Amino acid sequence: MFEQFPLNTKKHLDYLSFKKAFFMYINRDNSELDKEDLYTQILQLKNSMNDKRVDFDLPENHIRITGSYLVGLLEGDGSFYLNKNDMTVRVSLVTITQDKILLEKIREFLLSQLDEHSCMLGSSTKLININNKKAIGNNKPISILEIYQIDYISNILIPYLDGLRFRTKKYFDYLDFRTIAFLIFEGKYLTEAGKELIIKLGDTMNNNRLSTNPNRLILDKDEKSKLDALIKSDPLISVDSEGRAFIIKEKKYIRSTYVIKAIFLNGSISYFTNGVSCAKALHVSNNTITQRLNDGKPVKNKDGLISALTVKRIKAYSSKPLT
Repeated sequence: MFEQFPLNTKKHLDYLSFKKAFFMYINRDNSELDKEDLYTQILQLKNSMNDKRVDFDLPENHIRITGSYLVGLLEGDGSFYLNKNDMTVRVSLVTITQDKILLEKIREFLLSQLDEHSCMLGSSTKLININNKKAIGNNKPISILEIYQIDYISNILIPYLDGLRFRTKKYFDYLDFRTIAFLIFEGKYLTEAGKELIIKLGDTMNNNRLSTNPNRLILDKDEKSKLDALIKSDPLISVDSEGRAFIIKEKKYIRSTYVIKAIFLNGSISYFTNGVSCAKALHVSNNTITQRLNDGKPVKNKDGLISALTVKRIKAYSSKPLT
């Protein structure tokens, strides 16, 4: 089984040592080694495994990420939760730092399946962020992959996860996470009543869901009814065709997910992931870039020369499931 479905972490190296020792023992009668040397080598293999391992280099291109593998990892070492401090939904995956390469491969997997402009933006920002945490006490140092960009989560990640099969109670956490994500995406947290309901739903997830938890939290009938009404209510935030999210009532922009496309006089095109880098390349101020993005006029430098024929916003993280 492990030959057909190789392990993706350092456990693969432990498996290779285990396999080698196993066949050395099984074939001991045909070995060129004497019994004492044979057992010494087997013991050396045993003492190089698990917590005693010092070599963590996996074979090149060994790690293979699939949707099913990602869900399995989420169910075992992942978490879906609401950060009440900033009202963001978050997906996280944790490994020991020795297996950090696995998180890096997952990030590569997710980024590689985005469209060109979304990948460009995601690769240059902390869309899929990986941080290390030092060891505490006898625990090993860990690495954490975290995703909390709401447009990416709502438009891309959730549709992708919807097409995969969960096999544990983590699925119920995912369903609540999914509900909360869409509520936040639509700005339903902007009212006190909406925020209170979202927090209550978030408080029912993860360990608070366990039947063994003496302080288990669940929504009562009245709260479920209010939550259903909140879900069906009109959005308070909308995202325009250029990737700018704004509070509808106030007509106030609160976030943006776009890249800037610059078209030059010779017909060539360049892309920029923010206004600052675009302004620097075109030798103008950031305010000038913002003005030209809004009015569509040519970008002129301080000498009055045209730096770019036009600049425009290209929306990223649009609704398109991963394949």
